[in-house]
Amino acid sequence: MNETYQDDLSDFVRYRKLDAYELTDEELAAMLEVWRWTQWMARNQPSTLDYDVIDATQRFQRHLARDKNVEVEYNTALLLKSEIEPLMILRLLFSVPRVLGYCLNPRRWWALLRAAHQIRRYQRLRPLQDAYGNPLGYPVERMLALHPHTPDLLKRRYWRQLSPYTFADRKRLDYWW
Repeated sequence: MNETYQDDLSDFVRYRKLDAYELTDEELAAMLEVWRWTQWMARNQPSTLDYDVIDATQRFQRHLARDKNVEVEYNTALLLKSEIEPLMILRLLFSVPRVLGYCLNPRRWWALLRAAHQIRRYQRLRPLQDAYGNPLGYPVERMLALHPHTPDLLKRRYWRQLSPYTFADRKRLDYWW
């Protein structure tokens, strides 16, 4: 048995397809736990707002370097970051009414409490690293010790085909790459 789960969920691929119906309840619970943990860690370190600002600036620098052969000087990059930060903060504040609308629905309170409990757990778990500090993956034994909840897939209303196209069609139509 592996000591780690990979953050790309490749450990849960069966017959060259990631299909939750092919997994046992324990594997499904572990897959969802790895997915939630990966998404939380990716958006939490650095914080989402900082990440958006850094990502936008780096994309701009890469675009100019690749397409125009222009280097963006360090102080200019800092200036661009400082100019975009207020826009990102405003975008975040505009999403507050949607968050409040989600939180005010009593049927979602249990999900929010469960999410807060999960976040507390995720803060304590860190990916395993090799001798050079590179992340190897997520610790299987520690995640299984958490006893993650397995959802009842038959009762999920979103369990339907998302696309009329097959995997080969989606690859050919260039939806993902």
